[in-house]
Amino acid sequence: MSDGTNPGLSGAIPPGWYADPAGGEGKRWWDGTQWTMHVQEPPAAPPPAFGNYVPVEQRSFQPLATADEGIAYTRAAWWIAFSPLWSLVSQVFVVETVMSISPTPFHDFVPALLAINILVWAVLVLLAFNDRIKLHSLGNNSAASPWFVLLTPIVYLVVRAQHVRLYATGAWAMVIWWCIAVFVTPGVAVLAFFAAFGLFGGAS
Repeated sequence: MSDGTNPGLSGAIPPGWYADPAGGEGKRWWDGTQWTMHVQEPPAAPPPAFGNYVPVEQRSFQPLATADEGIAYTRAAWWIAFSPLWSLVSQVFVVETVMSISPTPFHDFVPALLAINILVWAVLVLLAFNDRIKLHSLGNNSAASPWFVLLTPIVYLVVRAQHVRLYATGAWAMVIWWCIAVFVTPGVAVLAFFAAFGLFGGAS
């Protein structure tokens, strides 16, 4: 190691990192009068690039955010879960009311039933919007789009459950109750229409 008599360097050269006169690949510290034992290794060569591919060890990973506490149930969601029943009840009520006033052939009810079904879908959309607003206001940072209900209530409830389960347990309860309501509805429909048209044995 030179003590400052190196012909290429003199005390006039300020301290700093310079090419290692010993032939190393890094740099050595010149303190203004002599070379020191401090060596700066050369920077590591960048990893080979293959298009947009980044080696696993070079990738940065962000941990998944922990969901805040929220809720699973709202009144609007329960109404959606039981929509097969109450949508049927509204139609049976119209048929029963008209039949009690004046017996009418069933095909005459078609326009009224069509109008009721349109109203039912409008109510379902409003319920879905109300459900989304309630979920957000009570701690759920994400919720299903209300428009999924137009693909049938069960689609909305399934997508809703995927969001709700991040914040609360019991997310799938309403999906289960909707399925139960669907199985019960045909039986209720048969009984209701038999009653509406006086088809039970005791009817005159």
